[in-house]
Amino acid sequence: MSVSTQPPTTARPQRELAANGDHAAAPSETDALVFHRLCPAKAVAEGESKAFTVEGAHLAVFCYQGEYHAVDNRCPHMGYPLSKGSIRDGVLICHWHHWEFDLKTGGCFLAGGDDVKAFPVELRPDGELYVGLARDEKEASRRRLIDRGKRALEQGLKDRSTFLIAKAVTSLRQAGASPRDIIQQGIYYGSYKGNEGFSSGLAILTIAANMWEDVDPADHNLFLVHGLTQISRRSGSSRRRIFPFPKASRDPDLETLRRWFRRAVDQRDHGTAERILATLNDRGHSPAVIAGFVFTAATDFYFTGDGHALDFANKLFEALDYVEWKGAHEILRPIVIDLINRTRHEETSRWADSVPVLEDVFTRLDSIWEDNQKNQATLDISAFAQIMLGDDFVLIVAEVEKKLRAGVKPTDLCRAMTYAGAVRTARFHLKNEGDWHDVANIYSYAHALYRAFQLAPSVELLRGLFHGVVFTTYLRWLNMPAARLPRPGQRLGEAFASDEALLTQLQEFADFQKVFEAEVLVNQYLEEGRDLLKLRHVLAHITLREDAELHMFQVLEAAFRHYDLSSDPEEKRMHMLAATRYIAAQKVMKNILWSTENAERLQRGELLSEREDED
Repeated sequence: MSVSTQPPTTARPQRELAANGDHAAAPSETDALVFHRLCPAKAVAEGESKAFTVEGAHLAVFCYQGEYHAVDNRCPHMGYPLSKGSIRDGVLICHWHHWEFDLKTGGCFLAGGDDVKAFPVELRPDGELYVGLARDEKEASRRRLIDRGKRALEQGLKDRSTFLIAKAVTSLRQAGASPRDIIQQGIYYGSYKGNEGFSSGLAILTIAANMWEDVDPADHNLFLVHGLTQISRRSGSSRRRIFPFPKASRDPDLETLRRWFRRAVDQRDHGTAERILATLNDRGHSPAVIAGFVFTAATDFYFTGDGHALDFANKLFEALDYVEWKGAHEILRPIVIDLINRTRHEETSRWADSVPVLEDVFTRLDSIWEDNQKNQATLDISAFAQIMLGDDFVLIVAEVEKKLRAGVKPTDLCRAMTYAGAVRTARFHLKNEGDWHDVANIYSYAHALYRAFQLAPSVELLRGLFHGVVFTTYLRWLNMPAARLPRPGQRLGEAFASDEALLTQLQEFADFQKVFEAEVLVNQYLEEGRDLLKLRHVLAHITLREDAELHMFQVLEAAFRHYDLSSDPEEKRMHMLAATRYIAAQKVMKNILWSTENAERLQRGELLSEREDED
């Protein structure tokens, strides 16, 4: 249970006032309160209650033993309307989970439970009831709701309860909390409590921030609940605190710290690596400098963790930028686990043949980087993506080196790799069902590498390009046989009167996992030049209505971002087809959707016990 930080609020003693025409005609001010007329006293019968909304305050007014009492109508536990509760021996009982409150003060009987706000009620000589609200009650109420929502969110994260998380998110958003506030709390909690590195939940919450404008506002709460639920499932007890090195007259120089950091990661020394990151942040070094440390360590080994180490490192810095580096001392720490604990593929048999080839290229990295920086060349991204889809990584590695030396931007090569990843995804045959994660990994990895080169380009990061080349060739077996693709211009053979009609059909295809039909429909949607934002909203909704796992979000983000980057119609088409195929082929439960919908119904004041199919 979360403990309220607000002292219990004591209701003023009820009293009758002397007759006064001004009081009867308009609200009066007493002791810095503004009194508002509610209703005739006889409208609230003994033992009964009525609900009111006054100046944005939701009130439950009771008559008990001839006296009138008013409290906030939202139970601080789950938001259930207290006007639906009952009173026994001066105790107000919420009928949802039987939380109990002192009717007069609002004090909660449950240890650790939040109190409910109580308001003074006056019975006027003319038989009318008035309630006293603070002049800034609307803002004060909003702040109470936000503070309560943050405590409820932490409780939901601790309890690993999707419904509690959804209730807290809905309440916070309704009270005006910004998405940044909610995302920051979730990312900080997951970083401080997590023990799995920069986990899928942290990544999903970061993707929610990145894709906020790509999602229908009606699905915003659902997106937040997805990320927060994943964080809750991967959190445990608090980790010990890590402090930066003591400040002295002279700190170690950056090159020394960088060398120490790489050695700590190599030797799997968590504490030293975490402390160096804390020191960099404490000394105010730029995001690019800190990212350079992390990206270098992520590429010191081969495709670490199937590319997740670099991918999550990119998400880490996107998250930090989004929350304006608030709480960075804790948020930086989880990436060390990813750098240290994940598989280093040079140690695996699958990569054994590539090691001599890549080690040879890496002996020339400095000269490759020098040539790249002094020369300039353009790249036909679509054409080079086809080269990256070849079978022989030795030849492709040589082509990448040639392009880099000619002065092709590493980001353009990353875009070509991402395009190749889209093709691998769109060509993935359904009979390879157990290997979906592999095609998602190269697609997301290539996008992360593109972003990494934008933030902190370096000679060491070039290794990530060659790692990606090798992994892309290893995935060729997942395109044998290759799944058929809709032809450019191919349609369903059915005309649709509106965007909505076509998109409704898309959702039905996804429901029944009619994957190719869904792709043809998206193909037709793009061919007809229909509203792209509506399509994005629906693809996101199809993802969010399922208990989606990380890779679905990663594919969606990579597809949307690289669709926007390209001016090639075929490349744009392929990114959307890749997203459609990946998402439509997945079939999971809808528990997160149901929990969020129930939470939103409660926030609107609806009862879950009411049937929607009643006449």
